[in-house]
Amino acid sequence: NVAAYLLCAFASFGGIFFGYDSGYINGVTGSAIFKHLIEGPNATALTSSHNSLITSILSAGTFFGALIAGDLADKFGRRIIIIWGCVVYMAGVIIQAATQGSKTTALTLIVLGRIVAGIGVGFVSAIIILYMSEICPRKVRGALVSCYQFCITIGILLASCVTYATERRDDSGSYRIPICIQFAWGLILGIGLFFLPDSPRFYVKHGDIEKGREVLARLRGQPADSEYIELELAEIV
Repeated sequence: NVAAYLLCAFASFGGIFFGYDSGYINGVTGSAIFKHLIEGPNATALTSSHNSLITSILSAGTFFGALIAGDLADKFGRRIIIIWGCVVYMAGVIIQAATQGSKTTALTLIVLGRIVAGIGVGFVSAIIILYMSEICPRKVRGALVSCYQFCITIGILLASCVTYATERRDDSGSYRIPICIQFAWGLILGIGLFFLPDSPRFYVKHGDIEKGREVLARLRGQPADSEYIELELAEIV
């Protein structure tokens, strides 16, 4: 039904995380205020080592986040791990937004924030696809999972727009605004997932078939004892 499609489409919103986080950093490292903060008041560019570190360290956090997310999702549930990922991601955003002080302190904060945010992105990007594929109807599964890639592209576009709009600011807003907008993506997805059920496959895997049936009926908009629910539940079992 329409509600099931909307639930799945909302879950694909997680792609904006990865897209925005990948796209905004080039605008931030190009900010004159940010360059002065990291390199000193007379700097015209970041050193290649600092630029590489700040840009690529997100991928390190994403790698480790994705590495452990699968086992955690099997133990605690897909939905709760994505919510945890949102919380970790927002914590990383707060650390990045706090970037200030001496050159060493500023570099430490931006790098630490990028690592923490990367772990959150790893949680979300690894599990959101699994979650979507397990809750959406079979006939639209491919299309809805593709929405995740579309959302990544939207995230990159939004990042480019935001950094373009703030590049001429002569205060900390030139780098803090692009960083802080990330907080909204985590907040929207995290709060929204509180109103979504966990995957019926997760419940069945843990032996709670009746709960799996109840969730499946909610997702499909069908009575719990309908033939459609029975057939799909039998495939899961």
